[in-house]
Amino acid sequence: MQQSHHENSSEAERTLDLREQVSKDLNQKLSEFNDPKKGIKVMSMLMGIHEKTLKRLIDCENKPGHQTLLKIYRVLCNSQNDHELFHKVPNVVKEFIIKTSPRSFNENTVYHIDVDEELKRDPIFCEIYLLLGTGGVSKEYIGFNYGAYGERVLEKMLLQKIAAPLRKDFFVLGVNQAPLDGETLSHIGQHLIKRFHKPENGDEPGKNYFSFYALGINKETYHKWIEIDKKAFQEKIKLAKDKNNHGTIRAFTVGIVDTMEESHKDLKH
Repeated sequence: MQQSHHENSSEAERTLDLREQVSKDLNQKLSEFNDPKKGIKVMSMLMGIHEKTLKRLIDCENKPGHQTLLKIYRVLCNSQNDHELFHKVPNVVKEFIIKTSPRSFNENTVYHIDVDEELKRDPIFCEIYLLLGTGGVSKEYIGFNYGAYGERVLEKMLLQKIAAPLRKDFFVLGVNQAPLDGETLSHIGQHLIKRFHKPENGDEPGKNYFSFYALGINKETYHKWIEIDKKAFQEKIKLAKDKNNHGTIRAFTVGIVDTMEESHKDLKH
């Protein structure tokens, strides 16, 4: 019990350090503007983060997630290349992103927002990208399933180093990959559900799993729901990062907790 308490205390200290660092860096950027209100609006637009959220981060009220940190520091460091970004951000920010992100960050991978835009724009590009990232795909498979257009998409991906040959006529993800921001993840998730979810398999054990539940709940319970899903997702990622668990089943998992309120998105992402 004593060890657990110590670990929790250390985690709380790291969280506080992160909040203070983010607040400090946002305040420094805000000081470049003569009018703080205008500064918040400009930063909000550039980062794709709501003004209220930025104010809470500046006031150390919120703990930012890894996606929010990437949005903030891409602007603060003037870099859309996430690998390059890691050489510019404070260590506490870098460590938190690596710990909480499902992605692997290494020297040979470069993350470009342009790839995100293509994933949202072209469903064929999106599916080929996912095939490349879940074990690789052959040119024959792409030609059979996506025709001449799919082959042209693959050629484009090879030229842009989004795809790379592993062996003759078989390809995997290349050095240039998608950062996968929240909007892109939502788009991909919805596409995969429409395209590949098989509700008819729900009655057969081990085939798939899907669930739905809606209820009027209080704020505390809502936050607990979010934490439960976050923990479940981290457990899945932990399993997926173990190479002993890799195999031939191309699986996807989508999780969401949200309110039945319409979006009032007025930001430019």
